[in-house]
Amino acid sequence: MIISFFISCNEAVQKEVNPIEKKKYLNYLKAISNGSTVQNFLVIKVKNLNNGETREYCAKGNFLWGALKMEMNANHAKNEYKNVYEMVRKNKERYFEFKSDSALWNISAFCEYSMKELSEYENQIKIDSLVYRIENGKDWGITIKNDNEMRMCAHALFNKGILTAENSCFGGMLLLDKTR
Repeated sequence: MIISFFISCNEAVQKEVNPIEKKKYLNYLKAISNGSTVQNFLVIKVKNLNNGETREYCAKGNFLWGALKMEMNANHAKNEYKNVYEMVRKNKERYFEFKSDSALWNISAFCEYSMKELSEYENQIKIDSLVYRIENGKDWGITIKNDNEMRMCAHALFNKGILTAENSCFGGMLLLDKTR
């Protein structure tokens, strides 16, 4: 069983943390800790060890856990789960490497867009204006046509420091996480 996480070492010199990166990390922590049916979206960088491709994926926190279990062939031993949770929690770069096709599929199956398409979508929805409206409590309603667009919207918002979730119990609605 091979599992690799990129865990950065603490450097002797402290670097000033970019505020957006700090928000993204805190949102990531919330997403990986969420046990609810309303799952938070997170954005992670994944390297496919089979073809060498590295890219960002937007997935729900529980899909990341599923992928990790598949990659490790993990049982549900409490100590093993605690160790993996600690490694995942400390992974500030949100970078993972997977070889298992099942694990890769668990992360990427619902991600049917390229990074170029994501960029075009961000321009289409005027992402900076949308973020401004959200952060200032204004109406932010946009029309999301399908699951792929919902995931692109969640991806774009996560990268701007805004945490969203999907309420799978009520037909897949994209929600702002107001506890941030």
